[in-house]
Amino acid sequence: MYTMQQAEQLAKDFLREKSAESECELALFEEHGYRAEKGEFFYFAFQGAKYVATRDDKYFLYGPTNISVHRTTGECRLLSAHESLTLDPFDRRSR
Repeated sequence: MYTMQQAEQLAKDFLREKSAESECELALFEEHGYRAEKGEFFYFAFQGAKYVATRDDKYFLYGPTNISVHRTTGECRLLSAHESLTLDPFDRRSR
């Protein structure tokens, strides 16, 4: 079983691979409210690295920007917009 810290490193490695496939560097948000543990998964939110660093809207990426990491296998995958809304991994709807 993976810990939150180990899962976060897996998610960062996964994003590094995805960044290599595109022209945009991706990064996890560092703030606590952008990571969660629910059931068998850890969830992390990400954005373009420039947006995470500056919070300048011109660098904001639109679309699904959440990753799940399976607690046991360590498998990482991007969540679809529908999954993100349905799962609400960071409990945004209850605020």
